[in-house]
Amino acid sequence: MATSSTILTDSHLALPVKHLIKRAPLFVDACVSVKQAAQAMQDSRVGAMLIAGAPPAIVTDRDLRGRVLAVGLGPDTPVTQVMSRPLITIDSGAPAFAALRLMLDENIHHLPVVEEGKIIGVVSAPDLLLQQGHNPLYLRGIIENWDNSHAVNYGEEISTLVHTLLNSGLVAIHISKIVSSLNDALVKRLVALTIEKLGPAPTPFAWVVFGSEGRLEQTLLTDQDNALIFQDDSDTARFYFADLAKQVVAALIKAGFPPCAGNFMATHWCKPVATWRELFTDWIRLPKPQALLDAAIFFDFRSVAGTLALDTLEEIIGAAKSERRFLSHLARGALDFYPPLGFFNHLRSDNGKVDLKKGSIAPIVGLARVAALAAGSRERSTLARLDVARKSGLVLSAGDATALAEIFPSLFQLRVRAQLAALAAKTAVDHSVRLKDLSVLEQRHLKETFVIIKQIQNGIRAVWQLDQLA
Repeated sequence: MATSSTILTDSHLALPVKHLIKRAPLFVDACVSVKQAAQAMQDSRVGAMLIAGAPPAIVTDRDLRGRVLAVGLGPDTPVTQVMSRPLITIDSGAPAFAALRLMLDENIHHLPVVEEGKIIGVVSAPDLLLQQGHNPLYLRGIIENWDNSHAVNYGEEISTLVHTLLNSGLVAIHISKIVSSLNDALVKRLVALTIEKLGPAPTPFAWVVFGSEGRLEQTLLTDQDNALIFQDDSDTARFYFADLAKQVVAALIKAGFPPCAGNFMATHWCKPVATWRELFTDWIRLPKPQALLDAAIFFDFRSVAGTLALDTLEEIIGAAKSERRFLSHLARGALDFYPPLGFFNHLRSDNGKVDLKKGSIAPIVGLARVAALAAGSRERSTLARLDVARKSGLVLSAGDATALAEIFPSLFQLRVRAQLAALAAKTAVDHSVRLKDLSVLEQRHLKETFVIIKQIQNGIRAVWQLDQLA
């Protein structure tokens, strides 16, 4: 596995992005030529210049290569012809890792920083990343040029990246957002490549992801969880999208995403939007065991490719806040995952290992999902959902939501470290941690965490009278 680049430590990545600004913003007039803009960039030794105007714009060295030289434009070309507008910006108080994620999402290398409506500077990739080796933007570049013919092992690249970011001090829950951005970009690229081969889609569609990827909580690559939704039903559409699903799923497997053992993949879940509306409605109105499982999985969906708007599906999920029976059954499902505690809250293990997903992460994810649905929120991430729960007081009390929000990142961190250790030892990667690998203090903290989850579960079971559900 290749050695990754050195990334700035968490003390830098957690700082407000304004602290990474090295100079005041540099502007050129909108009337200049690309030659004059390039000369100004060369004189100032920067890779981008802001273009004065209302609103302002930006031109970068990448723009000069791709929009001027590559297409044979001359040096007298007005800079207004190749500049980018509107600007993509970030607030000065946002953490540096949020700036990095925005760069990944938008595939840009320069990001203006705004404070009180005014641009106070521009941060670039080198400001965030000390070297240009295997860092997130390097991997984003690989994805941008992906052609399905080269032997890049995306799974290994992601593992290396996660290892580097974690060792540099960035917490795992923040790393997951970066990895999810990269995964989204790869899916978009694979879908686009497949459409190039198949020809234009016969009707608008959306490629969606769910599970941990839908919640932006994936680090190392896990089973695929995806589906395909298309607008107008026809034999032509069914044939086309079945082929699209087959080829993209196969490409993802080749890239390192294992197939889903439960077959929650677009090769099986490829349906017109009208059918999806019926499914979503039935899952809520008839909360049988399989329906509850499907709802818990699919209601975390995010669209990552395609142009089909899914507002009608969002509306169906949003209306679930009024379906007390459905929410009660979904809450009980979240309690089926129970912390491994015995008599007197003794920490129980299976051959010296504790499953962090079943014993702690899954219950928190499930309770956060129910709380968000009860509040009519379509937040995806667990921490955002817990914040909704804290404010709404539905399902979880403010204190319980705060407690779960405090312990979830540490559990997430512990699991990722255990998975990386398993990779290094070339053993099976799962969701477990070996107790012997934890210090006495860490074991005590883990047990206290399990006790908190157990107490919250017991409280919800009593208040919602979940044991009386038919």
